[in-house]
Amino acid sequence: MARTIAEIQQEILNEKEKYTELSELTSTSKSAIWRLWIYIVSTAIWMHEKIVERNALLSRPHTLLWYREQALNFLIGEDLIWKDGYFQYPELSPEKEKEKKIITHCAISERLFEEINDDSDTKQLSEIISDYYYNQVGILTLKVAKEVNGRKEKLELHEKRAFRAYMNQIKDAGTQIRVLSNKGNEIEIELEVYVNPLTFYTGIEDNNEDENDNGIDKLNAGKLLSNLSIEPVRDAIKEYITTLEFNGAFVPTYLIDKIQQIPGVHLPILQKITVDGSDKPVYDQLDSEKDLPFFVPRSGYFNIDDNNFKIVYKPYNLQTDPNFNI
Repeated sequence: MARTIAEIQQEILNEKEKYTELSELTSTSKSAIWRLWIYIVSTAIWMHEKIVERNALLSRPHTLLWYREQALNFLIGEDLIWKDGYFQYPELSPEKEKEKKIITHCAISERLFEEINDDSDTKQLSEIISDYYYNQVGILTLKVAKEVNGRKEKLELHEKRAFRAYMNQIKDAGTQIRVLSNKGNEIEIELEVYVNPLTFYTGIEDNNEDENDNGIDKLNAGKLLSNLSIEPVRDAIKEYITTLEFNGAFVPTYLIDKIQQIPGVHLPILQKITVDGSDKPVYDQLDSEKDLPFFVPRSGYFNIDDNNFKIVYKPYNLQTDPNFNI
């Protein structure tokens, strides 16, 4: 961003103080000859910087990162004006801009056309065009979301319409843009975790235990014996999901590694992961064909619900539990 005339003037004045031969120039009058020369030079430098800044902006290639930057700069309720060769918002105070910026997350993807060599020469033009648009080739897909009270949320209908109109106005001619802003995908995770019974509350395993305490045991299962307000495994799952970058890949192996690092956890077994209540899990420990190495949420992010984490805690007793023997 170009410096102001006042900023350039001050830099020249600061530099002047370094030279003893200029120490006689002490007048504070704006009409002093030497101050007028500083003002003239500052104005010339400012104009040069403005020209360079404008030319750089107009000649900058509009890459995917450029489109993402424009999406994050969207201001709700503000009209664009054509000025200096491009669309821009009127000048607002930093506080006003921050208040009107609603999009905090944006991911952009572009689908490229992959021509089939076997029969491409025999295809009619109409077929090629049909394949082109059917597969959404040449279309930029923007996944966007806002934050409300620290949680990612989809745009409201009026916000999405305004954002789409904004992108269609600033985009390059001929560019097709698709805007997606949906509710976060629901993720369900099933785990079996073997933990140290000296530090973890695992629940009743012995049928001879007092049945009256069974409800309390189930309520405290997975919590630390030293602090029943902490359930490390559940906290680790939520932390992993919330720290995923927007439109980032969920890697089951990384989640297992994170849980494995918790002191007192000996063996976490990830059994099943389901998204949006589908009958077909994206990860199934009993079915290797459904064991995806990673997957990306369609909305760009996951909603977190404690009720969707089904965790069974068991004591890790290799020496005394015969079930470990084969």
